[in-house]
Amino acid sequence: MELLNKIYTTEGRLNRLSFLKYQVIWTLISAVVVFILAFIGGFLSGDPQSVLVTVPTGIWSFISGIGSIMISIRRLHDLNKSGWWLLLFLIPLVDIFFLVYIFVIPGTGGRNRYGADPSQNFLVLQ
Repeated sequence: MELLNKIYTTEGRLNRLSFLKYQVIWTLISAVVVFILAFIGGFLSGDPQSVLVTVPTGIWSFISGIGSIMISIRRLHDLNKSGWWLLLFLIPLVDIFFLVYIFVIPGTGGRNRYGADPSQNFLVLQ
């Protein structure tokens, strides 16, 4: 539950390493959950494209996507940017450069308007 409490919040900041950790962990968890839901739904219905498969996996994908957005907002907070900057992902080609920016540029040093510097506690998952 503690992991979910840390994922489903936009408070605070995530440095590059913590951002990468959370994205990888959350992606793996999401993939496993989708696989299990699809397997169970397919087993119960006998059809991999039935409502028992598509509805639960669709709902989980939406929930998982919201978590991923919240993780990215916290990374933007480390860069002293508003979460609204994520809208750049909707622009083709710009999204690629923006993703590189999020992964490569270090966060602002010291405290910024979104909280304390997370790199000071680099051993703790932020």
